[in-house]
Amino acid sequence: MEMDGAGVDRCVIVPLVPPGDDATASNPAAVAMAQTDPGRFAVMAPFDLRRPEKVPLLARWRETPGLLGVRLAFLRGPNLALLLDGRLDWFWSAAEEAGVPVMLLAPDLAAEVGHVAGRHPRLRLVLDHLNLHPMKDYDDLGAAVRPLLALAAHDNVATKASALPCWARDSFPYRSVRQPLESVVEAFGTRRVFWGSDLTRLPCSYSECVRLFTEEMPFLDQDDLEWVMGRGVMEWLGWDANPGLRSRDDPTLHSKS
Repeated sequence: MEMDGAGVDRCVIVPLVPPGDDATASNPAAVAMAQTDPGRFAVMAPFDLRRPEKVPLLARWRETPGLLGVRLAFLRGPNLALLLDGRLDWFWSAAEEAGVPVMLLAPDLAAEVGHVAGRHPRLRLVLDHLNLHPMKDYDDLGAAVRPLLALAAHDNVATKASALPCWARDSFPYRSVRQPLESVVEAFGTRRVFWGSDLTRLPCSYSECVRLFTEEMPFLDQDDLEWVMGRGVMEWLGWDANPGLRSRDDPTLHSKS
């Protein structure tokens, strides 16, 4: 398995699927994988924000074996409009009350995310891809991540440093992404910055994506790497706190989104 070859022990799967309120029905392959090997796989599943009548599902979301939380994308369409119009308080409140962490693909929406984080301080949020847009190229990656840095003031906001090679201006070991990542780590600390891969669109091998962090980021010592490469996201998402997911040693993991 490619995970074994790259030295990856656990995987948080973020399926790219149409939104749906029934997480199991919307993500049959991902959820089945997590339920077959719950010590190795877990899922952040979508929720249909167009259906507030389904909000009671959040109260028992994490009771579904394999599910850790919700993942939402705000790139276009109804989701983006609902966020910009401030019509999602019902969802944020319910997720906060249920203890369901939420991953967000919300590029260029740092102000809106900050508003949500401030109004719901017990809601754990994770911004995917350092809050960069997956379809954009950036001439200045340092400037592109700057809006994200302000969100570090919210203790309930973390970020996933996934897909970084996709925005590099050079080849492996991608030194062009080093300084931007260091600025994010300085702002958030190593307990709120999580390594991730976005394996399906990487311009490099899975192993190189791992080594980019473990070998090519001199500002990360071994203790830092323990947090960035797995321990941080496991604690943030409550992996071992979920009774449907058993513990496993050496919690290095990747996030596919």
